[in-house]
Amino acid sequence: MRFAKTHYLRLLIASIIASGSTVALADNAVSADDLEVIVVSGSRSEKPLKDVAASISVMSSQDIEEQVITDVNQLFQYDPSIKITGRIGGAQNIQVRAMGGDRVLIIKDGMRMNEGYGADGLNDIVGRGFIDTDTIKQVEVAKGASSSLYGSDALGGIVVFTTKDASDYLNDNEHLGARVRIGYTDLSEQTNLSATLAGQHGNFDHLLSLTARDGKEEQNKHNTRAPFDIDSQSLLYKLKYNFNDKDYVNVSADLWRQDVSGDLADGLLAYFRGLAKYGYNIATESTETEKHTDSFRLSYHNDTGNSVWDTAQFNLYYTNSVQDDQEYALLDINAPMFGVIEKRDMWKTGTYEQTTYGFISHASKALDKQHTLGYGVDIETTESLRTVREYREVEGEVIKDDITNKFPKNDTLRAGLFINDEIKLLDDKLIVTPGLRFDYYSMDPSGTLKTDGTEFAKIDDQHLSFNLGGLYYLNNMLSVFAQYGQGFKVPPYDLAYIEHYNQASAEYLYEILPAEDLSPEESDTLELGLRGHIGDFTISTALFHNKFDNFLSTELISRETILDDEGNFAYNHDKFQYQNIDSVTIKGAEFSTTYYATDTLSVSFSATYQDGKNDETDEYISSINPLSGNLGFKYQNDMVSSDLILNFAKKMTKVNTGKYQTPGYGTIDWLAQVKLGDNTAVNLAIRNLFDKTYYQHGNLAGHGMTESLDGLESAGRSFAASIRYDF
Repeated sequence: MRFAKTHYLRLLIASIIASGSTVALADNAVSADDLEVIVVSGSRSEKPLKDVAASISVMSSQDIEEQVITDVNQLFQYDPSIKITGRIGGAQNIQVRAMGGDRVLIIKDGMRMNEGYGADGLNDIVGRGFIDTDTIKQVEVAKGASSSLYGSDALGGIVVFTTKDASDYLNDNEHLGARVRIGYTDLSEQTNLSATLAGQHGNFDHLLSLTARDGKEEQNKHNTRAPFDIDSQSLLYKLKYNFNDKDYVNVSADLWRQDVSGDLADGLLAYFRGLAKYGYNIATESTETEKHTDSFRLSYHNDTGNSVWDTAQFNLYYTNSVQDDQEYALLDINAPMFGVIEKRDMWKTGTYEQTTYGFISHASKALDKQHTLGYGVDIETTESLRTVREYREVEGEVIKDDITNKFPKNDTLRAGLFINDEIKLLDDKLIVTPGLRFDYYSMDPSGTLKTDGTEFAKIDDQHLSFNLGGLYYLNNMLSVFAQYGQGFKVPPYDLAYIEHYNQASAEYLYEILPAEDLSPEESDTLELGLRGHIGDFTISTALFHNKFDNFLSTELISRETILDDEGNFAYNHDKFQYQNIDSVTIKGAEFSTTYYATDTLSVSFSATYQDGKNDETDEYISSINPLSGNLGFKYQNDMVSSDLILNFAKKMTKVNTGKYQTPGYGTIDWLAQVKLGDNTAVNLAIRNLFDKTYYQHGNLAGHGMTESLDGLESAGRSFAASIRYDF
């Protein structure tokens, strides 16, 4: 299903204009002091960031607007501790303190977002960025293990997306509000148009938001990437019924679509790229990817309280995410030496689908002035499937029609019970927060058979996770915190059950064998931090030490050289399997500060240092990043703001023998915002202002010293602008 985006947007914009409303939007801006931001990721209940004994990075809707962000991969670009991999239209993933893949749990409005899929768990085929940035009110990234709150997959951190509500567009005593935003960025030649209508009538609040984006593949500095057309649409609808001032029920529907099409079919044609000299000519090739995710939620929030809770929230939800990939090629073959003269139509299609049903709950109860209990029950079931079909025709005759499941259709059940206590001591100067969670999980391949005729094994287990945090207020403005947290991840279904066979080239064949005896990955996080105000400075700093046990890695279990009938080399045949390795350690430090020189001028600085190794082999982990950060200068008054930001990274020397050492770099970005009255704002962003050629380490990590770096450079100078008008 695809949205008729232009029709819907025109109707919505027309209805907004026809309403003639002069209602001003509520100010969505977060306080200038980031420590006053309200977060939920630290305890699953709303709490000021300054009271949380953990490192949490936050982006607000105002940050997204001022930085002219048009895609998930642009979030947190000025927070060096968080990296988002993948380009616009491609597979994307969020990496927290050098830990990514599906080892970071992503939640949107209380619902578990889809997992990714790809080699080594890197999600290079199916990503996790199925969300439109215009719908985001706030993004929180809680760094470190958090399974005592969220259960499986919160191994390296949690990302919590919160979408906007009708109240974000309505001031007190106002009943109608609206917003229209138009934008453009030459980074991907994308134009975008969004319209939102918010209303309040009696006990009901309504929100309807539509967004459409049309663009192309995100380019590098030298514009060498193959052009792909990218078309995205988003629809968000929320209905809220207020029983009274404290209790309400919410219903929401969040739909997202993206189509990507181009003229290359690399996955289908990799084997044939070098065979033109033998008469295998590629006459036509194309690819198309369709992605969609549908999320529906029913939630009840109670603040009236009773003998069991003071506040509670219960959520029922359904999410379905699908990615369909189709590649086509026409081979014009004139190879009489092989006895082949024909025109061959070739298709390769792949479908990845994941569906989750969930019940999520959380409640809190103040027992006395010292103790506030938090507790809840979570039950979720996820069904996942990956199917690939390869189809060939010659003059209308089918010569190949193979359908394979890369892993069997399986059901994963996750059930957890958690409890935590917020203990206030020393006249409320010390807050101690112990937490404990019990989880049960099972993965059922439903009796599917392997290629050898035996059944895939059912995997089930349970896990206990503990957390202990402490925060001490040195004074009213400054606090220190420490935290120990445990995390775990259910063995990924795709890595445990994958059974993959691929003739990658004429001289190389490889297999990946199932690994049904995998243990869950586990992690232990130790963190010590300082946060608050010192005079005209705000400061946030943390030291962290993360140890990951039973870390999953691809292991080569056999290698065989195959000879032809005459005893000459034919091809190499490798067999791989995912296995647990003993442990991986990632440690580092983070520092950020802002100096408020005057009411209108401020200077900010942030930097991150990371180090990570395989404890068994003493080799570096490729996902760590070099010392990096930024230095920013900001001028702001009631009508105008301007930011000049220097981004920097040190040369990456922590690489394994034979791997490329990414050069250091420095680039400058300029951001500006102009308010044209109370209802209109213009935002501008020029990134890489001096058009510097540079490489981000994430693009080069793992590449050998002799490999070509063509096309791996980051983008050159790019320009983005948006205009927002509030009714």
